[in-house]
Amino acid sequence: MPDGSPRILVIKLRYLGDVLLTTPVFEALRVRYPDAFIAAVVNRGTEDMLSGNPAIDKIFKVERDSRPLKDLQKQLSLIREIRNFKFDVVLELTHNSRAAILAFLSGAKKRLGYKPKKKKGFRRTLLLTDLVTVGKKLHVIDRHLEMAKSLGCSFLPTKPALYWSPQDQNACEDILKSNGVSGDLPYVVVHPSSTAIHKVWSAEGYAALCDYLAEKKAIRTILICGKDEAEFRLNGKICDLAKRPPLNLGGKLSLKQTAALLSKALLFIGIDSGPMHMAAAVGTPVLAIFGPSRPWRWGPWGEGQVVVQKNWDCVPCGKKGCRNDGGESRCLMELTPDEVLLPVERKLDQISRQRALNP
Repeated sequence: MPDGSPRILVIKLRYLGDVLLTTPVFEALRVRYPDAFIAAVVNRGTEDMLSGNPAIDKIFKVERDSRPLKDLQKQLSLIREIRNFKFDVVLELTHNSRAAILAFLSGAKKRLGYKPKKKKGFRRTLLLTDLVTVGKKLHVIDRHLEMAKSLGCSFLPTKPALYWSPQDQNACEDILKSNGVSGDLPYVVVHPSSTAIHKVWSAEGYAALCDYLAEKKAIRTILICGKDEAEFRLNGKICDLAKRPPLNLGGKLSLKQTAALLSKALLFIGIDSGPMHMAAAVGTPVLAIFGPSRPWRWGPWGEGQVVVQKNWDCVPCGKKGCRNDGGESRCLMELTPDEVLLPVERKLDQISRQRALNP
């Protein structure tokens, strides 16, 4: 690969949090190759996790269409656009066949990806030129950085980076003020919902959490979620069950405004999700409620973050629900409010002590 001004493409065709966790790679590449042209390929709807990042020169968005012919036209158009940039090297961080095919079609001579498991991923060995071996029990950020090391990067930052504008900050503050949340009033952001049902705790548990924060700690709770109907319903049910209903901003904030909201929060409480990683990226303390997810792979970045999870022999299993069908996870459905409230109280006390020492 040219040492001077290489053209580098990074592919991550996953969800919001997955894309955000690639940002240390871009920073490492920019430090190693300051004059490089560095671009990303992500799914449409996740690009705001990278937009505004000074280490990235261009973001390509993969758009899908339910109509087969239209979808094919869009994919071919994207491939032509990528090939026009004549990339020297591709980092395929998605670890699936679709991304590996895109890497192959990019025209880059050097194409790096993760080495597949034994007897699996034969197609990847044909589509990629360099297969990188990584350790089994590594956080996803460290897995990505192993790829950067293969390109000669020695500066390996681990903190994800998220950027938003003053306009996003002002818009967020205006929304809070219009809902009675002043600038000096402490609040906790709670993200309870997801389209991935196997990651979701009970509405009753979250309602008890909101009441505890309001009655015992005099802290306002703000609920957030995406724009899926199932997420709206869960937020609504929590508000109905709570004696002291939280402020429900579900679906009312853009991703950048959500980042602004999280940056001023006293604490983030929620599931293994994009907003959890966003909170960690902006420096907000995190208490994550995990079910089958593996904390050592997907836990919130940073020291002092807390993961609440059942201490069962089968946990974490890494499956999508107990039947691995995307349904409920018993380790979450049987997680009691007390099992969450005690760690929350400890975390809030720790935050209070830290703020007293550093006012």
